[in-house]
Amino acid sequence: MRSVRTRFVWPALAVSFCLVMLCAVAAISLFHQQSTIAATLRENVASRRAAADLRSTLNTLVALERHQVESVADLHGRAQTQLVEIQQLADHAIERDLSNRLNDGFAEYLRRWHSLPPLTDPDRQASIAAVTRFLEEYVLYPCREYEGFNDRRIEETIGQHERVLRQLAWGIAAVTFLGIVAGSVLGYGIARWLSRSIRRLQIQVRDAAGKLSPHPPEIVLTEEGDFHELQTQIDQLTTLIEDVVQTLQQREREVLRAEQLAAVGQLAAGVGHEIRNPLTSIKMLVQAALEDNSVLFADDLQVIEGEIRRVERLLQTFLDLSRPSKAERRPTDLNQLVQQVAGLMHGRAERQRITVEVDLPPDGLNVCVDAEQCRQVLVNVCLNAIDAMPTGGLLRLAARASDSGVRIEVSDTGCGVPEPLLPRLFEPFLSSKDTGLGLGLMISKRIVEAHGGTITVSNRRERGARVVITLPVS
Repeated sequence: MRSVRTRFVWPALAVSFCLVMLCAVAAISLFHQQSTIAATLRENVASRRAAADLRSTLNTLVALERHQVESVADLHGRAQTQLVEIQQLADHAIERDLSNRLNDGFAEYLRRWHSLPPLTDPDRQASIAAVTRFLEEYVLYPCREYEGFNDRRIEETIGQHERVLRQLAWGIAAVTFLGIVAGSVLGYGIARWLSRSIRRLQIQVRDAAGKLSPHPPEIVLTEEGDFHELQTQIDQLTTLIEDVVQTLQQREREVLRAEQLAAVGQLAAGVGHEIRNPLTSIKMLVQAALEDNSVLFADDLQVIEGEIRRVERLLQTFLDLSRPSKAERRPTDLNQLVQQVAGLMHGRAERQRITVEVDLPPDGLNVCVDAEQCRQVLVNVCLNAIDAMPTGGLLRLAARASDSGVRIEVSDTGCGVPEPLLPRLFEPFLSSKDTGLGLGLMISKRIVEAHGGTITVSNRRERGARVVITLPVS
């Protein structure tokens, strides 16, 4: 895969990126030049239109004055407005020079017009003719020159625009040609690589199929690979894999069955071992009575009764383990439940000089659980903690609400759990006590998990062990 990226993908992406960048640069350049040309063209058109309007006004003014019409004050005002517009639009040095000449000439014309002799003066008509010639020579002719300059600038702008379009056309043609060449080269290279990859993949598929088969065939490829043949081979490989998976699943079921039988055997061995001890005690007492030809005394009968009760408890434990009772969940005050368990532990704790400490929230904790089963779990955990403190210590029960539900913590200051036993504490028949069955924690875990919770055991940093039970709040 890495060679594919190095040989084809990255070059293809690099060429594509370069072509995209070229197109982007060409588009941005065209847009910028088009914007500049359009702005220049708009300014030139506006300037020429203003010059044309002024020229029309001046022609009208000259025509009226030549026909001895002297009421031209409106035309004077219009011409002044048009001169102001021309000066505002003048952005070239020549335009500004012509605009200044127009303003100066028209200002001198107005001064001479307002200095004409009175109407009764016989020289008035000659003065009007002279003022008209001045207007025509120093204002109208520069206006035509200004208009011609804008015409030339418009033609230059149009020519520049045509050159830009030609350059852009050649640029797009070059980019297109480069794209065609690059695409052809990359396409040929990728096609060659795909053909070789298909051949290698066909070899790998046949090799994988041969490894799945008990009689691996000889791998021979004499033709160029194609997708149709590869698809057929992959379908065959898929069918073979399905057969192998079914065989493996069947074997897995057989192994699981064997493990279950082994567990049953282990359970039977544990039951036999645990029952043999009390039966041995009963047998020895009965044999002693038979050998001495005597009766059993009250002490012997008490021992026999105790051993029989021990066997009954053992059998009941196994019955509970094999046929777990269904949980009957009801709303329960967890504070009251923990207080009851602490009260049950109080008598034995006093005899072993153990202090029982309870830490519960004042507002109470309400959970929906089987109270009797949860009490069994707490009693079992607390008895294990008391057994770990034969010479006294501290037994602490605490409960708190957490993000995941309710957290119950039972900790002690005993000897703790041996590190090798920590990962296996919930296995059956695993116990560090001489008289223990190793089923209490297993049953407790089953009850907690049936309630949707978890139970964990760890050693405290200071001393002793800690059991943490979490129950969801429903």
